[in-house]
Amino acid sequence: MLRLKRIEPGERIPIRLTNGQRELIVNHTFVGGDLEKRIRVAAADGSGVVVPLTLDDLDELLGHVAAEANHSKDAKIERQLNTLFRRLKQIEDTHTDEELPASRSESEVRFGPRFTAKQGQYLAFIYYYTKIHRLPPAEADVQRYFKVSPPAVHQMFLSLEQRGLIARAPGKARSIRLLVSREELPDLE
Repeated sequence: MLRLKRIEPGERIPIRLTNGQRELIVNHTFVGGDLEKRIRVAAADGSGVVVPLTLDDLDELLGHVAAEANHSKDAKIERQLNTLFRRLKQIEDTHTDEELPASRSESEVRFGPRFTAKQGQYLAFIYYYTKIHRLPPAEADVQRYFKVSPPAVHQMFLSLEQRGLIARAPGKARSIRLLVSREELPDLE
């Protein structure tokens, strides 16, 4: 079990990257905008850089890294991206910006089926979309609502599935099923 550390919403976690990992992200993924700029100009720290990222930034970066790893035709680049993905995913999985139970200290809280604020929004969207339309959303529906790329939506679904928050039937469209109760979900913003 992983220990879960609570951070404030919007707080940035210092992510250490080697120069090679930074170049891998910049040259072999479709990361762009402000996130790419922050990665490019990150402060040097020994043989690498430190990039301060929020959990939402980290989640977006994970989507780009996973998408490129899944589509890379170069086996070496694919291995490097997968290694980077696992490292970044472990950082994401050990942090939350959600409130922790008051009965335990942060160091005693063990990771369970918790989710970030961004993941909570995706879960809430799935819940409300299903309730309104009487069928789960397609990845394209989620992409339009959140104004994100198809790889970002796909990576989010994989993350939610890995955490045991949703279930999907492989190869079947609109098969998402929530595995969390309505009471656990945040309001959709």
